[in-house]
Order: sequence, then C-alpha cells, then structure tokens
Amino acid sequence: MIFQGATDAHVHLWDPARNDDILVLKHQPELVETARRDRLAAHLRRIEAKGAIVVQSAPTKAHSDWLRSEAGNIDGVIGIVGWLDIFAADCRVEMEDLISDPLVCGIRIMLNRMASPETLINPASLTRIGELADSGLAIECLTPPEHLDVVARLATEVERARIVVDHCGLPPVSNGFAEWKVDIASLAGLPNVTTKFSGLTEPFGPDVRLADIAERADWILGLFGPARLMAASNFPVCELGGGVARWSELLEEILSTAGLSPEEYQAIRCGSASRVYTRGR
Repeated sequence: MIFQGATDAHVHLWDPARNDDILVLKHQPELVETARRDRLAAHLRRIEAKGAIVVQSAPTKAHSDWLRSEAGNIDGVIGIVGWLDIFAADCRVEMEDLISDPLVCGIRIMLNRMASPETLINPASLTRIGELADSGLAIECLTPPEHLDVVARLATEVERARIVVDHCGLPPVSNGFAEWKVDIASLAGLPNVTTKFSGLTEPFGPDVRLADIAERADWILGLFGPARLMAASNFPVCELGGGVARWSELLEEILSTAGLSPEEYQAIRCGSASRVYTRGR
C-alpha cells in the first residue's frame, strides 16, 4: 500500500454527538459514524502510515478548537489544519491562538461554504493570509472547480504563501471537465501551489475503475509533478469510492506507469507533505 511508511496528507476526525456543521454528512449520512477517534486510529494502524495530517471539516471555531484538543492524542497525527474566520473582527486574536499551537500546520479556507469566494481578494484578507504564511502555516483551500480562479488570484497576490488545493481541485465527472482542466493548469503554473492526490475515486462510487480516473490523474501528475503532489487518503470520505485500499491500488497503478524515480515516488508519499506542512520552511 502506498501509504505504508508514508504521510497520509488528508484525514478527518469528527464526533457525531457534536452535530458539527459538516457538509458531507448532510449528503452522505452513512459516513456519520466513520471518523470517530477510534476509527481514525484504526485507519492509521491499518495503512501503517508514518504520520497523518488531520484536516478540519466544519467552518466553525468550535469544531476547530475541538479538533485541536482531540487529534493530538491519536498516535500518528503529526499536524492539524484548523479553521479561521478570515473576515471576523477578532480574527487576529484567533490567529495568534492557532499560530501558538505547535501542532497546527495550516489553516483551511472553505470556498465551497462561502457565498462570495471572491471577497477573499481584498486588502484586509490578503494581509491576514500573508501573516499566517509568515508564521509558517500553509494555506489550504477546499474549492469547487468554478472557483479555482480565486485560488489562483490568492496564490498570485500572496506569493510567499504555501497554497494547498484539496483533492486535485475536485474535477467534475462530466459537465465542466474541460473547464477544470484549463483552470487547474493555470493554477499549477504558480510555483507556490501544491495539491493533494486524493478525491478522485469518490464521485465514481465503490465500483470505480482505473479508466474512470486515469485521465484526470495523469493530467494532475503531469501538471504538478511529484514535488508538488501529496498522497492522501481523504479518510473516511474515500469510503464512497471503494475505500482507502482501492484508492491506494489505483494510485499505485497510475504511478507505476509514470516513470518516476525513487526520489520522485518518495516526494509524493511524504516529501511534499513535509515541505508544505513543516513550519519554519
């Protein structure tokens, strides 16, 4: 399995009893019980990962604070990507709290939950994002494909920020796929942008085939290259696409035909994640 001895760059943790505002659970209620603390711990043992990055799931301070209090107690968790209301009046206080936590390695901006994602591109928000970048935190973006251009503008305006695009920019299954290819190519042209090699199987369901994802996977690999790709399971959402074992199998098939050197293979498995999420780099 590709994650054995590697960094799983994207896993989730949630508690059903909290009723946090997690969008995927509203559409896929079968996942409600799948990211409890014991389930995440079992996932990391099963894949034998060297480490994992736990990523927030709900756009609230309460969820982010809870995640920080819980995730660090799970063996194998080496970093947390938290959440911050970049527009809030008390944003700087929350920034300082997050920055002071040594386990926090990034902040996620959920463009998919914003009414007007383009409002990110304003002097006040850009200044705050720049300060987060200066503190060593990665800036992670969960965005539907129609807002990849906003992420590109953000990466251009704050060139010193390490920008992470979740799940290959969420390529559509059919309508909009050609536009996604153009927009993700533009984003990949910016050297401070990295993406997570994940999220490709879920739209095709548990019977996903290599043929379903090969074109988009090859496109991403060619655009970003191993130095700006991070292998990630997207646990437990990956269960929608056959689970982590199926994703690992398909990813191994894709990489085996790419002519990668051992160093490039290791970059995807752990090197890129280390570069992006290690504070002080």
